[in-house]
Amino acid sequence: MKSAPSKKSFFSVLFFSLFSCLFALPGVTKKIPDLSGQFVYYEDKSFERESYFGIIFYDEGTYGLRYFAPSKTDVKPLLPKKDIQILFSLDITKKYVELTGERIISAITPEDTDIINYLHDMLYELTARLQKASPNGFIEDKITVPQEFEQFGGEVKVNFDPLIPIFNVKSIEDSTGKIVFNLVTAGQLSSSSDENFSAFEGLPVKTEDQHSFSLNKKAEKQKITYKKTSGYTQKITLDSQWTAKAENFYTLSNSAILAFDVIDLSKTDSAQKANVSNTLLQKFTLGTDGTYPYSQLQKLETSASGTKVSNLFFNDISKSFTRDFKILTQLDENHLAIMSLTVFQGVYSKNSKYFDSVLKSYSAK
Repeated sequence: MKSAPSKKSFFSVLFFSLFSCLFALPGVTKKIPDLSGQFVYYEDKSFERESYFGIIFYDEGTYGLRYFAPSKTDVKPLLPKKDIQILFSLDITKKYVELTGERIISAITPEDTDIINYLHDMLYELTARLQKASPNGFIEDKITVPQEFEQFGGEVKVNFDPLIPIFNVKSIEDSTGKIVFNLVTAGQLSSSSDENFSAFEGLPVKTEDQHSFSLNKKAEKQKITYKKTSGYTQKITLDSQWTAKAENFYTLSNSAILAFDVIDLSKTDSAQKANVSNTLLQKFTLGTDGTYPYSQLQKLETSASGTKVSNLFFNDISKSFTRDFKILTQLDENHLAIMSLTVFQGVYSKNSKYFDSVLKSYSAK
């Protein structure tokens, strides 16, 4: 598990990074504007081999597109790995996609012409799908829209979700109801390097790791109360196995970290304040620093304690898996409470009832 950030800045850094460099596709108005460095990957099942389509948003008018197919050694002739990336620049004064330049940033062969054309087409087509889904491409909530899409056989249903960056597309179903284009993962670059985007080569099918922790079921219960802002209290029940690193930050050996805090929005611009909750929820669904979420396994649940976001992340650097839980509670128009629990998958899978009870014990009022 990564080393923890400064306890006092754990959520303040998250919050103040939300509204820098906000963009959207040409001719599109976003409920949650795209942030520079956000990317998404889809599996495109219209290909005969395992194939991924990815797009990254660098800055206004600059996008990177990538086609990736892993090597396939169980067929003859053998299929080598295919990795093609193109950098596109767009005319930002237009309400439709008009390219002003492109640069192929990977090695190609004459046989790759079809893939290059495919990347061009997908940029045009997916932008058009979003624009046609609603006025100005504004996706307010999850919706399913019947459309025509030749890449996938003609008549399709496009499933949109405003939490998904760039195209807002979650999946595409063909006329038989089969998923032919499916969101796999999404992320946010944390630096100017695009390694987290260009290093993606699919997600492991096996998600268990070797991390373990022996729980002491007789450990003394500890009721934790945190009051950062007058009038609001966050409570959670832990036990003596947890170590306090700060009054709102705890660790369970090297197996789990837990933090909670209240964000003050009183000095936030009113236009941005209205959308902070949605932007934070999107942030919780994205990977960064070599981690990739299993987007199809994500869950958002709303209850009296707030909105809980559950994720499974793969860390491509350590080759480990973590379960991540965030609970977001709107206290009033100027205050948001956040609770975060991250635990290694191997530890969680063997002790899920214990960690679920910790989550259920949390409240923010």
